[in-house]
Amino acid sequence: MKWRPKLFPVLRKTIFIRLSKIKAEQDAAWNYVADLAEGEKRRATVKVLRIIKNKMKNIVGLAVAVEGVEGFMPASHVELRRVEDFSDYIGKELEAEVIEVDTAKKRLVVSRRDLLRSEKEAKAQAWRDAKEARIQAAKEARTAAEEAAYASVEEGRQTVTGKVVRIADFGLFVEVGQGLVGLVHNTELSWDRNVKAEDAAKVDDEVTVLVKKIDRENRRVALSIKATQEDPWLTEAAAFKEGMVVEGTVERFLPFGAIVKLADKVEGLVHVSEIAETRVEKPEDILEIGQNVKVKVIKVDLKHKKIGLSIVKAVKEAEKAEYSSFINDKPELTLDLKEQLEGLNN
Repeated sequence: MKWRPKLFPVLRKTIFIRLSKIKAEQDAAWNYVADLAEGEKRRATVKVLRIIKNKMKNIVGLAVAVEGVEGFMPASHVELRRVEDFSDYIGKELEAEVIEVDTAKKRLVVSRRDLLRSEKEAKAQAWRDAKEARIQAAKEARTAAEEAAYASVEEGRQTVTGKVVRIADFGLFVEVGQGLVGLVHNTELSWDRNVKAEDAAKVDDEVTVLVKKIDRENRRVALSIKATQEDPWLTEAAAFKEGMVVEGTVERFLPFGAIVKLADKVEGLVHVSEIAETRVEKPEDILEIGQNVKVKVIKVDLKHKKIGLSIVKAVKEAEKAEYSSFINDKPELTLDLKEQLEGLNN
């Protein structure tokens, strides 16, 4: 179409009238924009119109439609993070807050920064609350399971199978029920005092334990592996009866006597008064470590694991056996002589 210069003044006049009308409408819209008190802000829905750049072509913010007028949103207030490309925001409606109003200068500034921070904190708090609720629910479930486990075990008599969950320097922690973990102290691992926790079992091993004591108030359970096993001392000690004369080895000395080893797990005490017929001040004056001696068993206390021995009485038993053999070989000896000889040994 060929340009007609005579139409140009008409088009310019039409555009001018249209722009004047838009400006008048915008100016009128400012009459309905409420002022903000100092420190006040109000929530608003804004629509992004365009990107605003400075003279250096750097993006400084967005032009937005808000409350019937055009406002400004600084680039740093659009998101909490830095935004490199704002093109995707054009035409979108966003939730923001009016943070500054100057009706005289027709200046209105909006921001999403505090709103986004609040939303972020609300989400974080909701997540923390949910996590706390889960922890509390799990704690309550554990407590309920623990109470049920406590109710299922009997102190002092019940033997149960548990799983080793942790090994410490002082013993084994064994789970004997859901949520119920007890301690097998080193002293309760074995009848052998040299056994250590790391040697007794490994994590996840199943062990049989006796529930020795339950402290519900302090949530502690004392367990014993040793109590489920036969005491080797009792087994070996059962072979020694009062009145028997046996051989043993002097192991060590005490101020009041000598310890004599009778078997692998069994020892007995020879009191100083039972070492010799004469007065003995110190057992080492008469005996030596490693010396083999014959002793008579004069007392067996299985409950306290004590065996009393006598060297003196063992010697008398030997003398008695010797003259008894002699008397049996000499039937012509009178009964009176036999009784007299026996009296000398009593």
